[in-house]
Amino acid sequence: MQVTRTLKLKFHNLNAVKAQLFAETTKACTDLANELLKLPMKERKKLTTAHVITSLKSALSNQVIRQVKGKAGNKTQEFKLLPPEINYQNWKLIKKGNTYSVSFPTLQGIKRVPIEIKSNHWQSMLDRLLDRDKSITKGTLKLYQKKGKWYALVSLTEEVPEVKSNNRIGVDRGQNMLATAVPKKGFGRLFSGKGVKHRRRYFQARRQQLQKAKKYRAIKKLEQKEQRWMRAVNHTVSRRIVNFANWLDADLVLEDLSGCRQTMKQSRKSRADNAQSRHAWSYYDLQCQLEYKQAAVGRQVNYRPPHYTSKTSSVNGIIGNRNGNWFKCTSGAVLQADFNSGRNLAIWDYRFCPVDSGNSISVMDIANLQDGVFGSPLNSMNIINGRTTAVQLSLFDCTNYETRRENPTF
Repeated sequence: MQVTRTLKLKFHNLNAVKAQLFAETTKACTDLANELLKLPMKERKKLTTAHVITSLKSALSNQVIRQVKGKAGNKTQEFKLLPPEINYQNWKLIKKGNTYSVSFPTLQGIKRVPIEIKSNHWQSMLDRLLDRDKSITKGTLKLYQKKGKWYALVSLTEEVPEVKSNNRIGVDRGQNMLATAVPKKGFGRLFSGKGVKHRRRYFQARRQQLQKAKKYRAIKKLEQKEQRWMRAVNHTVSRRIVNFANWLDADLVLEDLSGCRQTMKQSRKSRADNAQSRHAWSYYDLQCQLEYKQAAVGRQVNYRPPHYTSKTSSVNGIIGNRNGNWFKCTSGAVLQADFNSGRNLAIWDYRFCPVDSGNSISVMDIANLQDGVFGSPLNSMNIINGRTTAVQLSLFDCTNYETRRENPTF
């Protein structure tokens, strides 16, 4: 299993002369790219460095040509800023004593600049790269400026051994509970969203004040601050969930929430409240962080359809009654609702519900479906031979569901 990571490495004590050189190199790359964008795509695909007149070195101009030939050039009419990108063949990592530095081409030739390594994990990866470890290879290097500081964005691809496990941890995502990680047996991990809701409302109120004052630049800064804060929260939650999965030697199972913002019904009052609105719910960012953290340790994230996970009892597989944060099973058991949903995801691959036709009827049989229930659920109570019985819900055929995801027309 290959995992690609991007290391954001700050240049150490960068002087004004080199900072100005990086800015000029960036401007030259942007100007060249915008000139090439004026050409039709057919002519761009025939371009080489021999056809281009520029002050850039061939390593830089060749990479600019590649970018305008690719998807970025096909979608863009003009670049406001195109950071210089250097191919893996044209930059080097050097270590002298305890100091790490990178050398790469600029407008004035090849320059070597020291970098700061603030993470022991990144330092170990760079040491492996210097030792020519075959399990790790370097990619491109990109110059990047933010708030007056220059960084080197280094791409590294690592070969991670795949860890196979039959254990599963179901992760139910929500807004009242940011995430609930539950194994097949035992206790789980619950991450409350109370603090997130409070801060969302604070950002919303502050944004309304700035809108009334027509301070639009401050609004943009506030939105970026909110995004950084929420990303940090998701980073912490995902790290704890992945550590929990490693401790139990388990893969993760998540609901496939694609398109949930359009399918989930909400009142106008809830949509107006950023703490409740589905449009302010950062479930996808948490999903992405879980994916790459699991991949970094050789584990997988599996997806299951979201139908009935919150309505079905994890005790006996029968549709029960959910009221707010609590779920009541027909057997009398009372469970925390998100914990029940997470447990359903964890036991998805193990759940088989034998149906006794004398006492209950399978939902799939009623709906005349063989592969699972897709669509609106039927009533969980049915009258059979004059008496009311509970409907028992079999969990679905996951193989066919994966086929549907890959081939929507299947």
